[in-house]
Amino acid sequence: MITKNLKTDVLVVGSGGAALRAALAAQEQGADVLIASKGAIGRSGATYFSVAEVGAFNVPDGAIDPTDHPDEFYSDIMDAAQGMADCRLARIVADEAIPAKDYLEKLGLRYARSEDGGYMGYRACFSKKTRSHVVENHFKPLVKVLREEVARRGIQTLEGVTVTNLILRDGECAGAFGQKDGQTLAVACGSVILACGGASTLFAHNLYPADITGDGYAIARRAGAVISNMEFVQAGIGLAWPSVNLFGNQLWEAVPRITNGKGEAFIYKYVQGGCTEREAVAAKSGHFPFSVRDVSRYVEIAVQEEIKHGTPAERGGVYLDFLDVDFEELFSRENSQLRPMWPLTYQRFKELGVDLYREKIEIACFAHAINGGIRTDEHGESSIPGLYAAGEAASGPHGADRLGGNMSVTCQVFGRRAGEAAAKRAKNRGLTDITPEEIRREEAYLASFGRLSKEGTAEILRRLQKASDAALLIVRDGASLKNYLRELSELEARLHTGHAAEPAAVETVLELQNLLDTGRMIAESAFARRESRGSHYRRDFPELDPDFGHMITI
Repeated sequence: MITKNLKTDVLVVGSGGAALRAALAAQEQGADVLIASKGAIGRSGATYFSVAEVGAFNVPDGAIDPTDHPDEFYSDIMDAAQGMADCRLARIVADEAIPAKDYLEKLGLRYARSEDGGYMGYRACFSKKTRSHVVENHFKPLVKVLREEVARRGIQTLEGVTVTNLILRDGECAGAFGQKDGQTLAVACGSVILACGGASTLFAHNLYPADITGDGYAIARRAGAVISNMEFVQAGIGLAWPSVNLFGNQLWEAVPRITNGKGEAFIYKYVQGGCTEREAVAAKSGHFPFSVRDVSRYVEIAVQEEIKHGTPAERGGVYLDFLDVDFEELFSRENSQLRPMWPLTYQRFKELGVDLYREKIEIACFAHAINGGIRTDEHGESSIPGLYAAGEAASGPHGADRLGGNMSVTCQVFGRRAGEAAAKRAKNRGLTDITPEEIRREEAYLASFGRLSKEGTAEILRRLQKASDAALLIVRDGASLKNYLRELSELEARLHTGHAAEPAAVETVLELQNLLDTGRMIAESAFARRESRGSHYRRDFPELDPDFGHMITI
């Protein structure tokens, strides 16, 4: 039963950096816009969720490194992608990063400044130039200025909504269904923009908020949109206790010591090819995420294997410490990337309850961003006319690896492009009511789920995350991927049965379905890519294979 019918020109799903930028751009084109979000507008989702002391916003404006240029930026993006990015979209990011930064500054965003009054910056993951403009307190300030501008303009918002399925007519997107407080609502519109983030809550060890559950990927796939690059999941070392926080690449410049639960070194047991443990650890200074492109790969492989099969620390991770580091000597180095960032980093960890000078910390491998998603063109439009995507929900500007600081700028660049294109398309289409047949299809989809208890849904999530950590996080192989796909089928069968007297909220069940769908996409893509490239590592196919120099699409 549809309890609420709405109409708008452009429906934006999500409320993070990409969604809010898309909504502003669409409104600037004269469109009526509705933002639908599971959480509070501009106060939920991945952009708002701080897992680091700073956020990086890549801008090749030469303000930090005078030798930088958009051409240099483009080259870095494509080098990191290893043939897996759409060169058109990468070029757009490189060329439009500067106006994206300027737009945010006009809204009031303040980038951190160095002692000389210039922009504070550092060389982010996989970059050859120092172009990352620093946003303190991660990206909360960025999303704040966008949220305030949305409110100032009076753009319509709707919180507490879980979008379930798209409405398609003659192969074009014409709206969407959603759930709010157990009630079904329908939105007829000219265009839909999916900007609802990634899916790292698929993993028990993740750096994301609980409301990021692969909704965009699953919704788009159910509608028949092309999905690409899902095997490229960014993961890396993070603080495991007392809070979760990623371990920035600058910190590895200090070459910290890593030991297992017995206080023993263990990484040396996993390094190959004449590489030493110290060389592997030092190489991590080039990038936070795991990548097979250099010898730093052995750090995450060793940590993950020691946690699963060795002697983990008290809370299931391994230990890391700086107790033997000569920081005075380290900071005296002319090109130290850590020196300018250390005060912010040290204070952040101190606030989390850790003194990096004096204490061991417990670390583990954590899933972060997904480099794949809904395949889009230069306007953010998917293979389904009228359906757009931006931010982590979209694929194309990134590849096997992604530059640190590039997701934030991509959200702004393609949020704007998707918003403008969606508005122009919507203004040329008339809005029509949702049909009875469309309503029946949505009701049949909702009726296919069982009535599971809260305990039942929690158990499915626990099993799913445990299985994802084992089969998809860092180390993969064909046998484990096959077992994982069987586990997904079993969990999905449970999701569609059950007769609890007090069932869990329907939104919880729908999120689990989306996570299962996303896990299947990642595993299918990882199984098909019988090589190791960037963030994708197959233990049974450990080398890069030129025959797989193309995107895998679903």
